[in-house]
Amino acid sequence: MREIQAVLFDFDDTLQDREAAYRSYCAAFLAEFFPTLSEEEKARRIDEMESHIEGGYRKREDYFPEMIALWGWAEHPPLDFLCRHFNEHYGEHVALFPDAIPTIERLKTQGYLLGIVSNGPSVLQNKKLDTAGIRGLFDVVAVSGDYGIHKPDRRLFDLAAQKLGVPNESCVFVGDHPVNDIKGALGADMQAVWMNYGTFAGQRTEGVPEITRVSQVIGLLDREKLPLSEKGRDTI
Repeated sequence: MREIQAVLFDFDDTLQDREAAYRSYCAAFLAEFFPTLSEEEKARRIDEMESHIEGGYRKREDYFPEMIALWGWAEHPPLDFLCRHFNEHYGEHVALFPDAIPTIERLKTQGYLLGIVSNGPSVLQNKKLDTAGIRGLFDVVAVSGDYGIHKPDRRLFDLAAQKLGVPNESCVFVGDHPVNDIKGALGADMQAVWMNYGTFAGQRTEGVPEITRVSQVIGLLDREKLPLSEKGRDTI
């Protein structure tokens, strides 16, 4: 088996707390469009915005009409404006896990190549990375919206490995989505580590090591002397 040379990460609910970041955006959204809301009503609407976004996977074109109807928002901006606002401004709100940057820096000092492979619109996901100030810590960033390829399509994983100049088998991918991240990485002949956190916490990923804090990947790499697992590639 090949020695691990690169560690790749998903972004939301892997390096950052997606819900915390989104709630921050919701608060700013309500302050902009509903500046006279009481604190109690604002808190209620933030809860509604979070519960209806379905972990960030809801289509904006379906999401905003639902919120408009729920709030009886008669004089709302056009739908395309709201969708654009989401993509352009949500990324201004980030909530990195406290151990995210120390983990990245530790792996870098240990000699690993590092990357991010993230699904989402180009403007949104790239804004998140720039706001977080972490782009420069990675050797490759592959955002699905930049290439028109979305996880679990193995081509996005292949692209990241090719840009790093290493074989897929020499990469470990860390992510929270059982299909997009874990099944996708395994299907691309990478090792996988499941971040058991957020929307998909508690789901089964048989045969794949799991962590609940991103810093725990360091212990896995040190302890297991990868490959982490030869089983479980088809059991998700």
